[in-house]
Order: sequence, then C-alpha cells, then structure tokens
Amino acid sequence: MASRRTRRPARLVWPGLGLLLVGLCFGLGYFGFGVTPAFVVGAVRAALSPRSSTDIIVPEGVRVSVWAQGLNSPTSLAFGPDGRLYVAELTGDVIALADRDGDGTAEARTVFASNLNVPLGLAFYESDLYVGRRGGVVRVRDADGDGVADTTTVILDGLPASRHQTDGIAFDPDGRMYVGQGSTSDRGETSLVPLEASILVAGRDGSGLRALASGTRNPYDLAFYPGTDQLFATDNGRDVPASGVPDELNLIVDGGNYGWPDCWGTGQGANCAGTLSPVAEFQERSSVDGLTFYTGDLFPEWRNNAFVALYGALSGDPDIGRKVQRVELTLAADGIWRGAVFDFASGFDRPLDVTTGLDGALYVADFGAGIVYRLGK
Repeated sequence: MASRRTRRPARLVWPGLGLLLVGLCFGLGYFGFGVTPAFVVGAVRAALSPRSSTDIIVPEGVRVSVWAQGLNSPTSLAFGPDGRLYVAELTGDVIALADRDGDGTAEARTVFASNLNVPLGLAFYESDLYVGRRGGVVRVRDADGDGVADTTTVILDGLPASRHQTDGIAFDPDGRMYVGQGSTSDRGETSLVPLEASILVAGRDGSGLRALASGTRNPYDLAFYPGTDQLFATDNGRDVPASGVPDELNLIVDGGNYGWPDCWGTGQGANCAGTLSPVAEFQERSSVDGLTFYTGDLFPEWRNNAFVALYGALSGDPDIGRKVQRVELTLAADGIWRGAVFDFASGFDRPLDVTTGLDGALYVADFGAGIVYRLGK
C-alpha cells in the first residue's frame, strides 16, 4: 500500500511568519524611534485633531498675529543689527524679513544666504551671521552692505552629524563662540565619537575648539542669562525607554557632565554619580528646542524669564509639547538655579524657535505651519 505524505497546512505557517514580522517591526520601531502603543495612540489623536492659526491661545493681555508666512520649515530666528529678522529654513536658505510699513506683517523679504546644509542655529556677532549647520558652523557676511550675503566662510567643519547635528550658537561679550552639538545616536547604542552630545566652545574664528561640557543629547539652543556669564541650554531627552525621560533646561558649566546616555533628570537612570541635574524639566518627548531670555519692555512682569519652544512628539500627539512655555528662574541661597515651568502659548503646529524682538514682542517660528507669529500687544 502506498504511503501518504501529509503536508502541513500553509495557513498555520503564514500567521506565524506574520506575527514574527510584526514583532520585528515593533522592535525596530521601539528601539529606533521609541514607538510604543502610546506613540500609536498619539499619532491617531494627531490625525483626528485638525488645527488652524486661530487656535493659538495666549495669556490675557497678549495679542498674537501672523507676522510672516509661506516659509519653508523655519528652524531658527535671530534679529540682526540692521533690525531685520533672520529666519533659517530647513531647505538651506536664510531669509531676512522686515515690516517696513508698520502694518504688523513682514512684507520685505530677501534671501540673505542659500545652499546651507540643514541650518538649525543662527547667531550674530557684530554684523556677521554665524550659522550652525549639519557638520559644523559657517559665517556669512554682507561685505558690500547690499542686504545680501556675499561671502561664506567655514568656521567649524567635520563635527558629528547623524541622528542629530550641530545646533544653536551663542556668543559671550568677549566673542567666544558656544555651540550645541547633538549626539549621533538616541541612547548611546552606537559607539560614541569625539565631541558628540556636548557644548562646544571656540574662538569666533574656530580656533581652540574643545568640549566645554558633555552628556547633552541634543542641546538645540543656547542663551546667556541677561547681564551674567551664566550659559543655559535646552536638551532633548532620549526616545528609548519611552517613559520617564524628561526634556531639560541646563545651566552649563565648564567640565559639567549632564548624564547622557545613561542618566537623566535628577538622578534617574544609571551612572549618575558626578552628573549635574537640570534647572527645569519638561514633558517627556516634548522636544524642548528654541530658547530666549525675555529682555523687552512690553511685558515687564516676565523680564529675564526664559521662554522655550516645545516642538512636540514624533507621533504628532497634540497633548505632548507643541507650545511655548515660560520658565521663571531663581537663584537660591545655596547658589543653585531652580526653574518653575508655566504654559504660555499653545495651539501651534510645530513651534521650533522663539526669540525676543527689538520691539519687545516674542517671535515664534512654527516649523510645521511655515509661520512666524508675533506675540505682543
């Protein structure tokens, strides 16, 4: 009698392979981007929460207006000595804007510089504009005074550029340049490379480059507390694990270690011995980025307060970030800075930078909407 061979039904194999594939995708999503069920829920909430420019909510006594629109993913703002607002665009241009007729909108628009590789930071020293771009810093100069840059000089090059890159820039009164330098990975899952995840300092010509401080995963922006040499920086917390890791505002000190990749917040995580705690903490995964200290006259009650732009979660969850917050800083008797965080303005798409205007208003760059908002009176 001929033997019969029994074939395993294919329908029992494919579900197993499907589950394996789903598991692999989830693992890659989690360890690569911190994708969790909460991430998926946030993405669904984002899809179901349409917004418009009329959604911006500000405190009583503050008036919000669209000062400029039609920008290509604005990343950084800086007022120049000529009174114009300079806006870096992700696409590589720096646009100079001005409201010449005083109607509350910027009708004068000039491409000041172009062909920059992912510019994320702008800072003026005297009449020269320094740009933090992928892999380093360049200086763009308008030598003939026609309102358009005619020379571009590489100041720093070859800096780490992978998951993150070179970010914001600040100058002290002596002309020393401070640069936020992002990490090449999320949590140190790849080998660390020199100068990543640090605050760098150099001469404004790039000489004497060194790491001033370490352990800052992605220090997007830097600013000095008014009238002092106290340097502060925002820092984005890691994505994995996907709970318990806040974003931070840090006081930067020479030789300071701020914990990344193992330690976060105030003594959380591992290997925290000798690390410095943040001055203020922000909602997990809110991506605290742009930073300015308010020095204007329109709102004297908030003078010297820090204002920060929270870009929001990668999922787009409308309940995470996507706002501007105010940080009231106090220097305690023990010499420690402490910050109390308050909501200030919400309803943005993707606010990425904030700066204090020459007119005393706050200006917010909304990366997602391509808008610069003016928050004034």
